[in-house]
Amino acid sequence: MPLIKLDNISKFYKSGEGVSVGMQKVSLEFNYGEFIAITGESGSGKSTLLNVISGLDTYEDGELYINDEETSHFIVKDWENYRSKYIGFIFQSYNIIDSYTVYENVMLALEVQNYPRKLRKKRALELIEKVGLLSHKNHKASKLSGGQKQRTVIARALAKDCPIIVADEPTGNLDSESSKQVINLLREISKDKLVIIVTHDYDQVKDIATRKIKMHDGQIVEDKLIKETRLVDKKIEPKIEPMTLPTVMKFALRNLLSKPKLLIFFTALQVMIILVFTITYSNVMHSARNINIGFDLGLSFSQPYYDFNKNYMSDNRMNILRKDGKDFTTADYEYLSNLNGGDHYIYKDVISIDSEIVYNISYESNGRYYYPSGIKFDTSYHIEHNPQFLIDGSFNIENMNQVIVSNAFDIQVGEHVSMYHQAYVTMVFDSIHEGNYIYTITGNNKEYFDSYTYDVYFLDESVFTIPNYFDGTIDLTNFIATDKLPMIDYVKITTTEWKGEDRLYEVVGIYNDANRNVIYFSHDDLIPTTSSSNTFSLSASNNVTAKRLFNSIDKSEYRVIFPNEEADIVKKILAPLYFLFSLLFYSFIYLFALFLYFILYSVMKNVMNSRKKDFAIFRSIGTNEGKLGLLVIFEQLYMVLIAFIIAMITLNIISYYDYSMNVILEQITIIDYIVLLLTFTYLSFWLARRFNKKTFRISIIENLTESREETI
Repeated sequence: MPLIKLDNISKFYKSGEGVSVGMQKVSLEFNYGEFIAITGESGSGKSTLLNVISGLDTYEDGELYINDEETSHFIVKDWENYRSKYIGFIFQSYNIIDSYTVYENVMLALEVQNYPRKLRKKRALELIEKVGLLSHKNHKASKLSGGQKQRTVIARALAKDCPIIVADEPTGNLDSESSKQVINLLREISKDKLVIIVTHDYDQVKDIATRKIKMHDGQIVEDKLIKETRLVDKKIEPKIEPMTLPTVMKFALRNLLSKPKLLIFFTALQVMIILVFTITYSNVMHSARNINIGFDLGLSFSQPYYDFNKNYMSDNRMNILRKDGKDFTTADYEYLSNLNGGDHYIYKDVISIDSEIVYNISYESNGRYYYPSGIKFDTSYHIEHNPQFLIDGSFNIENMNQVIVSNAFDIQVGEHVSMYHQAYVTMVFDSIHEGNYIYTITGNNKEYFDSYTYDVYFLDESVFTIPNYFDGTIDLTNFIATDKLPMIDYVKITTTEWKGEDRLYEVVGIYNDANRNVIYFSHDDLIPTTSSSNTFSLSASNNVTAKRLFNSIDKSEYRVIFPNEEADIVKKILAPLYFLFSLLFYSFIYLFALFLYFILYSVMKNVMNSRKKDFAIFRSIGTNEGKLGLLVIFEQLYMVLIAFIIAMITLNIISYYDYSMNVILEQITIIDYIVLLLTFTYLSFWLARRFNKKTFRISIIENLTESREETI
């Protein structure tokens, strides 16, 4: 039973001018132990015959048998399996991986067949020594002479330990001395294998050939037995294990590192694209998450209930009360301090300005008066996290009459900001008994108050309260029973008024916060204590951290007043409308990602095309579609991971020195990082799949031909 049998095989090539005949109705048999020389003039079909035998190219008519099995039904995977088990290649054009060393080229063949890992290095060095290149084992193939390249290819073919060696003009590009070395090597390996060599110079192999086949115009014109050989008349099924996943991963990494210039170029390109996309993504996501529809729900909270005004709180702050109305304890302080990893600060009570309403914020600079609007208040804790953005002055505020202001203010260090503060002021007065149970406020009856509360104390130590009486003089007979009037001991009056004053704050620093219109008050003067308090004010390092902090607070125990809370309520009510707006933003991001992808794809396509030869060689030595596909995918994943890490490090470095970039980076959450990484991973994966499909859609010979044409 022959190892290989061709029964009326024909091969045709289509071109723009029509169809040409590669070979026609060829019938031959081959077996172990033969050294077959195929000769003929150029274009006679000898290389076509060799390619069909080795499974590098397809055939149109007839039937090819391998170990008496028909191959006309073979698919790509079957031909891969056949080449992997049976065929070792030696080409005229060497088809060596130029970016690999001699050692790596030989090791590749051992990895493809999953040769025992612990024995690979020893086996590779044995074969390299056998072909006389041990001193060159670490030389790049691109630096070798023609003879050295061909001997490397022979060592690679021997590494597969396969039963068939096919050689297409192996000495065609070599000098006479190198040709002798190659032929002698082929003589040595022909004793227990089937060797088929295509040559234009039969004299080089006539002493070792056992059979001569001559072709002309795609047909066999001579099939001559030169020497008798002992033929093996049994079916031999070579066993080769497939590459393991760790081997493929190592293979992919070596592929990348073997071409450092290409790796650097492509990584740099991906870094730029990731940076552009990340910045755009952050801005768009920030806009999508902060859509604010002007819609007044009347949700402003009454000051008497909360005891502070929230209109000027920055996005970095929130105020907290206990729902049961009790003062905060040390346990409350510890709980709130440890939330979210402790990336925030707690102030005892609220910042004093939160308990007031502020009017007429103004400042004079260069002879002009400015009245900024949309002002927010924060503490210098925020600045201490990013002191590099302090444009001028110092972030050390020494007293409560000093502030740092946003770069949105057209003001200089040393100048002043004026604010008119108005707040409820409560005072307790003794009363004057005018007689007949008429009482008046002591010495201040001419001053206007918003409200009066009278506390009447009796001799038996009981108290009667008359609230919300709006006058400085009162006749108690209108409120207390006649029989109780003689029991009155004394009366105290509690008054409440709106009281305002102008305060002047010295500007000690200018902070670049991307024109956010924030005035920063002293942090050190507001350092908290763990003693009891009615209200805590929490300041976070940035507004993203503040949002996380808000979400992590136990709302069943605490009432949290946060600047975005009202907006969040609106968003819930108008959820469908917000969804439509968000959809627009996400659609933009999707289209922008596609745009960047096409840029990336165009460049990657050219890069991949430049590597067609390498992938054709990988296929020729037995790398199947699945493993080669994984190889490409892992290459892309490595590059994406490297580029992503470099891009994020670069972005963080830039953000350290640029506040606008710092604000952008603040918008990126862990989920966003994952989304960004998955987006680029998917795009790279998709590109790898496209390349794989294109590569395996055509035969290896077509692949090699295309790569040569593109190189030329």
